[in-house]
Amino acid sequence: MKIGRKTLVFYKSSIISEDGTCVKIGRNCLIGRSKYGYHAGMPFYTTILVDEKDASVEIGDNCRLNGVYIHAKKKVKIGDNCVFASNVNIIDSNGHETNSLDRTIGKDEPLNIVIGNNVWIGLNVVILKGSIIGDNSIIAAGCVVKGVFPANSIISTNREYVVSQLKEC
Repeated sequence: MKIGRKTLVFYKSSIISEDGTCVKIGRNCLIGRSKYGYHAGMPFYTTILVDEKDASVEIGDNCRLNGVYIHAKKKVKIGDNCVFASNVNIIDSNGHETNSLDRTIGKDEPLNIVIGNNVWIGLNVVILKGSIIGDNSIIAAGCVVKGVFPANSIISTNREYVVSQLKEC
């Protein structure tokens, strides 16, 4: 596990990294925070769980993860200058096979999740396996995200604006 300079992991947040896994957190990050003074509801503190051999979580510099849950069975990579609101779930595996006669056994194949630089993720977002979010994108509150989204995307559940491109200033 490697945690960069000036990074704070708040006291009730958890980083669980099994043997043979890797967690890297860049400089000047805030991982979790107190529920007090946060402008939206925060049901839990940040948890990072990496529990399969050779799995990893990499978080860039200057990121804010407030009440976020990350579970990596393969790889979750987050760029620099990202801000994640509370109750964001990032999960690179379904946990169970999709084609199964007995859902209580078997595992699906995890797929990497890559989140670019300068991404803002709103409240209550779920990011599923195989997703790639381009730089400078915004994911609106309440979205379930699966797929590949180019840089400068706005991802929303509003059908009129499912994916649109941000205009240059």
